[in-house]
Amino acid sequence: MRPRRATLTLAAAAAAATVFGAQGISPALPAVQRAFDISDSQVGLITAAYMLPGVLLALPLGYLADRWGRRVVFSSMALLYGIAGAAQAFAPSFNVLLGLRVLQGVGFAALMPLSVTLIADAYKGTEQVRAQASRQVSMTVSELVLPLVGATLGGLSWRAPLAAQGLLIPLAFVGFAVLDDSRADMAGKRAYASELGVGMRLPGMPAVLLAGFLRFWCKFALVAYLPTMLVQRHGASLTEAAVVLSVASGVAAAINFAVVRAVRSVRGSVLLIASVLGSGLSLVLFSLVQSWQIAVVVAIFFGISDGVLQVLQNAFVAIAAPERVRGGLIAVSAMTRNGGKLVAPLAVGALILVVPALRPLRKLDGLLRPNDPDLATFQEAA
Repeated sequence: MRPRRATLTLAAAAAAATVFGAQGISPALPAVQRAFDISDSQVGLITAAYMLPGVLLALPLGYLADRWGRRVVFSSMALLYGIAGAAQAFAPSFNVLLGLRVLQGVGFAALMPLSVTLIADAYKGTEQVRAQASRQVSMTVSELVLPLVGATLGGLSWRAPLAAQGLLIPLAFVGFAVLDDSRADMAGKRAYASELGVGMRLPGMPAVLLAGFLRFWCKFALVAYLPTMLVQRHGASLTEAAVVLSVASGVAAAINFAVVRAVRSVRGSVLLIASVLGSGLSLVLFSLVQSWQIAVVVAIFFGISDGVLQVLQNAFVAIAAPERVRGGLIAVSAMTRNGGKLVAPLAVGALILVVPALRPLRKLDGLLRPNDPDLATFQEAA
């Protein structure tokens, strides 16, 4: 039996390191945009390409983790993630960059849910909630620090933050040394699929999966576009934009362990619903801010909501998952979350394209004001 502390440390480190693939490079996206001369809507493809495998491959990779064992899948996917990530720094074109992002996303699709599964294997009950909170703290601390690191590296060169993604490679070898080859006792693919279906239909499970989707819908809409909005529309620097993201992550980290205490007196479902509503409201408020300083205030509110949602969504899924399909069910949860990550930047990118097409509506304003001079102009044109 592998030491539980070593497993928790590895899981937390892997989860924290994969954060760099999105939040870490986010502040540098304006520099990448200039380097490849791409539009605002194309910027969203950088994040979307990274998330796409998480939607399509999370479940097959979760099945492999149950069937082949945690060590093989963890080590191979960490190696793929690091190599494909570092290679992006040398991409000769935007299309090649997107291709490498997809490959890196395959590693991400396996590692993020597997980091939750490893903890669920080692810890039970309240200890697992605390361990999941520890993992989440490591991630949110990374989300606090890595945007600043990405902004600093992006100030040196657009290639630097991309090359830094190769730092995950050593974890592949650590995982091979720390993890064992334990795997689920599986009767066959059909039996596995049947048991997984039962797990997905457990009372409350569909709602928990939906909460994960909504959380990352809000979060990755911000990650993909908030830095660009603050820099291009409100004159913020890359560092100032990174501060906004970091504040949200720092507040979330401070809240994570408080959730463990809060569930002793407040029902987890109430906390989860409130955190989803708070995240959605924050997204609306971010769209209305006029400066990066005001965005910091909104980031505090978002961080509180996100910090609660981070811990409870993972804990509900991990504790409820049947042991034989634990990797698969946690992968389904990751798939729904990654769906939110994928859809959010694409949807916001579509809005960016549509809004200019709506500007001619201003010519109709006179129709609502009978004495407006524009009305006569409109009638003459008609």
